[in-house]
Formats: sequence, C-alpha cells, structure tokens
Amino acid sequence: MKKLSLTRKLFAPALLAAAIAPLALSASAEPGEGERYVRGGPSHAEQREALFERAGLDAETRDALAAARAEHHQAQQALRQDYRERLDEILDDDQRAALEQARREMRQEWRAEQRQAREARLEALFDEWQLDEASREALREQRDAFHAEAQALHDRTFDSREDRRAAWEGLRTEYHEALAERLDEAQLSQLREAMRPGRHGPGPHHGGDHPPRPDAG
Repeated sequence: MKKLSLTRKLFAPALLAAAIAPLALSASAEPGEGERYVRGGPSHAEQREALFERAGLDAETRDALAAARAEHHQAQQALRQDYRERLDEILDDDQRAALEQARREMRQEWRAEQRQAREARLEALFDEWQLDEASREALREQRDAFHAEAQALHDRTFDSREDRRAAWEGLRTEYHEALAERLDEAQLSQLREAMRPGRHGPGPHHGGDHPPRPDAG
C-alpha cells in the first residue's frame, strides 16, 4: 500500500462518499416513487465494504481509509461546535426563534411545491399515455396505499436490520408488481423519472446562516 500524504488523507473520505453516493441512490429508490421512503436498503458501511471488495483494496488500505474517515468526522464535529458557539454570540433568543420558524416555513413551502410539481408531472404522463379516468384513479389509489404502508413500516420497530430490509424489499416488490399489471417497462421507467424528487430543499446549505435545530447535539 502506498503511503498516503496529508492531502490525500483529508480528501479520502470525500472521495469515498462521492463513489458510494450513486450506490445509495440506486439501492434506496422505490419503483416508480423516488420520494422520501428510503430506509431498508444497504447501509453506508455495507456499501463501503462492497466498494472495497470490488476495488480489490487490501486490509491495510481499508484501515488507512477508516482512520482518515474518523479524523475527518472529528474535524467536522469540531467545526460544528465552533459554529454553534459563534451563533450563540451573534444571535439572541428571539432571533434564533425567528430564524428557526422561517426555516420551518420555507421547508414546508418547498415540500408543497415539490408535491405539486410531482402531481403535475404525473398528470402529464397520464395524458401522454391517454389513460382513462378509471386507470388514473387506480394508479393514484395504488400510490396512496404504498405511502400508507411505507409510513407504517417507517414507524414500526424491527428486531434487526435484516428484518427491516426484508420488509422494505417486500413492499417495493409488491408495489412494483402492482404497477406492472397496468404499465409496461417503458412507462415504469418514465414514472420513476417523473417522481424523482428535487435534490435540495430551500435555504442555505453547508454552513449557511441558519441556526442548528434545537435538538442538535
């Protein structure tokens, strides 16, 4: 294993995250619904190990990456703590409360806009496919049923990660099969793309001027 320079050590976690991100997205999306129910897929640790296996990295290299990742995490924690302390110096209680309220309102507005945009894309697909009203209503009911069951799974306690994953896989498979009774593969692909959510919510990111949530550790 080549000796890692300081710069490579600092950037290794970011590069690793970038490599794993596409795996996480593809593993977590539900058929036809790229929305918020993403639990049950492989964990980041499992994806990382699979990536290492495929890349043929030896144990020494994996240990070095793990150490760099831990150092990176510690540095991030220290920066977050410094940021919270600076916010405490700059903002009074009323200002913090006002910013938090504004953040919640903007997030709610953004979610509402996302829902409306998805509904518009869905109706446009229905028009393109020239579906009759009965077929449209059946697809809407299937989607509503999926979301209700997904929420129930989200709130449910499982004995193990494997049980949770199996439950989610079962729900996704059931939903895909239900959709496949009415849609062909090309339509399913179009539906997945139409239901894909926006990548980011509103407001500043990565060190913006909004205070951490009250329960932030």
